[in-house]
Amino acid sequence: MQARVLAEAPPRVWIAVSGTLAAPARHRLHQTLRACADQGFSELFLDLRRLRYADVHEARRGLTMFALGSGVRCHPVGAPAEFRDHLADDPRITLHSALESAWRDWE
Repeated sequence: MQARVLAEAPPRVWIAVSGTLAAPARHRLHQTLRACADQGFSELFLDLRRLRYADVHEARRGLTMFALGSGVRCHPVGAPAEFRDHLADDPRITLHSALESAWRDWE
């Protein structure tokens, strides 16, 4: 799994995530997001379109990545249905099915 910072415009950061998400990678991704929050970024835009999940259960366990505190908002782009279903009611999460809506929120 790789996570690359594509853009920074405090308080926002855009991160592209690719590869397969399994337990070790999930932990690393959470650490990356936590580091961004610790640096003062309060809006994390996450392009997940190239992220694969080891299995459907991993997609659900992946929700723990977003446990970053009440002041951090996450904008996942292209998350799978299993993921979206569990995040839809979280006020800290703004789901995006396409890049265009995420870029509009970025601006």
